[in-house]
Amino acid sequence: MTAAGAGKVLPYLDGRHTVAEIAAALSDELPLMQTLMAIRKFAAYGVLADGRAEWPEHTLAFWDAQGIDPVRARSALESTEFVVVAVEGADPGPIGAMLREHGLRMRTRTVEEEAAGPAGAMAVVVTGDYLDPALDRLNAAYLAAGHPWALIKPDGVTLWIGPVLRPGQTACWACLAQRLAGNRQVERYLAGKRGGGMPYHPVRESVPGPSVAGGLLAVELAKIAARRDDPSAAASRLDGKMTTIDLRTLGVTEHTVIRLPQCPACGDPTLISERSPKVTLSARDARHVTDGGYRIEPPARTYARLEKHISPLIGAVTRLHTFADEDNGVTYSFTAGHNFAMIGDNMDLLRRNLRGQSGGKGRTEVQAKVSALCEAIERYSGVWRGEEPVTEAAYADLDPAVAVHPESLLHFSDRQYAIREEWNKDPAHRLHLVPERFRTDLPVDWSSAWSLTEERERLVPSGYAWYGHPDLERHFYCVGDSNGNASGNSVEEAILQGFCELVERDAVALWWYNRARRPAFHLDSLHDPYVDTVREFYQGMDRDIWLLDITTDLGIPAFVGVSYRRNHPVEDVIVGFGAHLDPRIAAIRTLTEVNQFLPSVERRDEQGNTLYLDDDVATLAWWKETKLAEQQWLVPDPAQGARTLADYPPSGGEDLAADVETCVERAAAAGLEVIVLDQSRPDLELSVVRVIAPGMRHFWRRLGPGRLYDVPVALGWIPRPLAEDELNPVSVFF
Repeated sequence: MTAAGAGKVLPYLDGRHTVAEIAAALSDELPLMQTLMAIRKFAAYGVLADGRAEWPEHTLAFWDAQGIDPVRARSALESTEFVVVAVEGADPGPIGAMLREHGLRMRTRTVEEEAAGPAGAMAVVVTGDYLDPALDRLNAAYLAAGHPWALIKPDGVTLWIGPVLRPGQTACWACLAQRLAGNRQVERYLAGKRGGGMPYHPVRESVPGPSVAGGLLAVELAKIAARRDDPSAAASRLDGKMTTIDLRTLGVTEHTVIRLPQCPACGDPTLISERSPKVTLSARDARHVTDGGYRIEPPARTYARLEKHISPLIGAVTRLHTFADEDNGVTYSFTAGHNFAMIGDNMDLLRRNLRGQSGGKGRTEVQAKVSALCEAIERYSGVWRGEEPVTEAAYADLDPAVAVHPESLLHFSDRQYAIREEWNKDPAHRLHLVPERFRTDLPVDWSSAWSLTEERERLVPSGYAWYGHPDLERHFYCVGDSNGNASGNSVEEAILQGFCELVERDAVALWWYNRARRPAFHLDSLHDPYVDTVREFYQGMDRDIWLLDITTDLGIPAFVGVSYRRNHPVEDVIVGFGAHLDPRIAAIRTLTEVNQFLPSVERRDEQGNTLYLDDDVATLAWWKETKLAEQQWLVPDPAQGARTLADYPPSGGEDLAADVETCVERAAAAGLEVIVLDQSRPDLELSVVRVIAPGMRHFWRRLGPGRLYDVPVALGWIPRPLAEDELNPVSVFF
């Protein structure tokens, strides 16, 4: 086929000419065989279809742009019937009119009719809120019949279009509702106050909404119908996804509806309810070694896999954004929004949840983003939802060799319990609340976990292990925290990360409350250009930065990073911590954690005074009042030589399982047991664990007997054990 022949034939390939008509029209310009050969070549390229369409040119152009044969599209639309269903309070009329206007066949049915037996090729359900209880009935009917359906909210200032839900292929409405309800914290609180259940909104009028949303949905449904009988056709953009349109800003956002394998409506809830507590380690190489720890894949790949879980409406993570006002190219810090789904009847906890966020840091932007994202998923996964298996019993009725007593985890002193009511009234003590003393005679829930030290099942208090467990509403025996919570691309990654966090916080507690003088860590020994860049950046802000070695009897490198503002009466001292088997990773992680706090103190007014980004009472007091001259434990001890990278034994990384076993062995040598509770959720492509080591200390103010007093003396940090009233009166402020 010559280019000239193709060019002459092309204008006649418009769906309105037969082969004979084309040949006749070109008889004066092309020989018959050349005309036929040109047509056959176009057919061979797959760009021709037989038949005649009576649609106008612009309609033909639309279907051509979609890659759909107009004849097939017309036939499909003529043979496909959609059913429009409106829940109570929603008007099906405008949506139905838009479907008809776009050439779709449709009829309306009631919720009761559809629940009794779906009709049509697909249902379009119009609602004022995706949490309307009527949708539960429809979901059950559509799942039972294997019937696809689409949701649309055409009212309000934000229009919701989709998702299209296909039983067996996408998430179901119950999957969507679980995430959506979890992100409505205020509504959930108010619904509980009113004695209601699902926190859903009433229908709100929107003049342009039905025409805009209905028109867009109609176009997508037309494409779905046209591709219905084509097995090679691409899935609809609304399959398992919903699109929102903000009528105030015209912002368009796509949200992925995550299918929950454990969904009680469309999945298998036993994936969680009958999960074995046993943790099995498998050999895995750490192919990516950065400040993020030992990882089996680079952070960019992890981010690409998990990004779909970010959505302000239906995400396990509600938002992800940079903490700093400007990108300085050196200190990367991100925050990620998350929620704690069980808030109870507590206005203070509601406020804290709404302001709650996870933090992420790193030497690169993507590492910081992944750090924040994974921490938010950790928090989300650790929320109690009543799905996990538990044993309800009083501690006195359990085998003490199996059940872990809360006092071995909390470490409050008798004096702290004695003054708890007065202590807890001070807003500066919000992170250091003292609970009630644990009652061994009161039945509570216990979660099954796995001792890596003894290779057997252990029972840990569910109120300690999970956020928002209802036991704490009737017996406030502990404060939920994230100590030892960690995530990873594999369970080995997560356990190593979680144990290193326990090591870090234990080391900080031993150093901080005893105000022990510690040697510097020589940053030059890292021979890392990033470190030089960070120090130059801090110097440009009139700040110094250094690291202290606080490695304990566990022999796992642990550091403190300290930075202060020079030549100013307010020194704005910031600190960061890090621990890891690899001393290089521990040191860099410490630096990046200091960087994480820098945006809170780097802004200044015209007089040079700090413009703080945090209003917490204890945090502001630390920044404004701490003076290095008065707190010598924050600066390197000149009597002890600075440590270098060569002072630490070679690290692991070749096999993550072996690295975890190394940690377990070192803990055992110090008389400590390592217990792991698997908190992974099947819908979240990330391993999440709670690592627990009875006896190891939190860096919050827990002043009971044990390592806090014994280990610093054994290590030679201080000459004698301090009395409780001699310990640092200032508590860790974060």
